[in-house]
Amino acid sequence: MWELAVSGIVGYLVGAVPFGYILGRLLKGVDVRQYGSGATGATNVLRVLGPKAFLATLVLDSLKGWIPVLLAWHITHDHTAQVVMGICAIVGHDFPVYIGFRGGRGVATAFGVYAALLFPLAAGLTALGIFIVLAFRYMSLMSIITVPLGAVVLLALGLAEVSMPGVGEVPESYAVFGLVASALVLLRHTGNIRRLLAGTEPKIGEGGRPRMAPHPGHGQ
Repeated sequence: MWELAVSGIVGYLVGAVPFGYILGRLLKGVDVRQYGSGATGATNVLRVLGPKAFLATLVLDSLKGWIPVLLAWHITHDHTAQVVMGICAIVGHDFPVYIGFRGGRGVATAFGVYAALLFPLAAGLTALGIFIVLAFRYMSLMSIITVPLGAVVLLALGLAEVSMPGVGEVPESYAVFGLVASALVLLRHTGNIRRLLAGTEPKIGEGGRPRMAPHPGHGQ
């Protein structure tokens, strides 16, 4: 049990490193959460800081999921520890203790975990994600399709006891990660989903205006 506890704590603390926020402070002296969607993830960084910072944030946020989950396997050889590490990395990204629990939406970090668990799956989802973004220009649409699709694939492989090169039989616990990650991503995208349905969701590069300050007496 201590291995799972340590995995969870380490996963959370690593996932909570707010790279988008840090880049905003370093490059322009701004808090990216005061602009656009208010998130610290790569999509909002693109709106506020531009494409170079977007790519840097995308890679760094992905590594927050990829490196800890790989280390969890090499240290413990326990699939459950990997899953706990991955879930907690996403929770850390979404609710980072270092900056008042206001973070991102966990998509890049989820992709990083998928890459650590089953790299061919992550590669396929990345290709699909690029197609969706190029075809429709909605990052949110890519997010709410690809992460849940990854969960479906992991669940199918686990239930069918399919063996993958370099992994062996895909454990059913991997599907637990996919399902929890999907739930977190969808929960964090509820506003985006409503705007997509209403036709008001900003496309790539749009919606980078300063956010309105909360009215006195109202919650943030």
